[in-house]
Amino acid sequence: MAWFIPAMIAASTAVSFMGSLQTIKNYKAQAAWNKYKNDIDLSYKKASTYKKTARLLSEQRAAFAGSGIAFTGSPLIVQNESLKAMENDMFWLEKGAFLRATEIDVKLAGLVTSELYKAGGSLLEGGISYQSYQKGLG
Repeated sequence: MAWFIPAMIAASTAVSFMGSLQTIKNYKAQAAWNKYKNDIDLSYKKASTYKKTARLLSEQRAAFAGSGIAFTGSPLIVQNESLKAMENDMFWLEKGAFLRATEIDVKLAGLVTSELYKAGGSLLEGGISYQSYQKGLG
């Protein structure tokens, strides 16, 4: 019966350690999913911005054409400003997506580090339990 207790200590330690490894896999999968959602959200917002800008430029052209003025000079400046505004919107959309992706990475690193410490602690705890058991026998 002396073999039973060390075997149970080893099994308990192994299960705890493997649970930590599985938790790390789950954290990584969740981070990958969050990044994917971030990319999809960015693509949707970019497409919406492009459509909104195209509609605005079309409305501006129609207004300029309806007014009877020549399509040179100030109408072109107005449209150029509209395009600059769109480029600025795109920059901030991409910057926001980058910051969200970085936040996901930082959180993942913290969670993985924490879980690795737990895994290491369970290995140490198993070793100490076995050592205590051995001392109790002697």
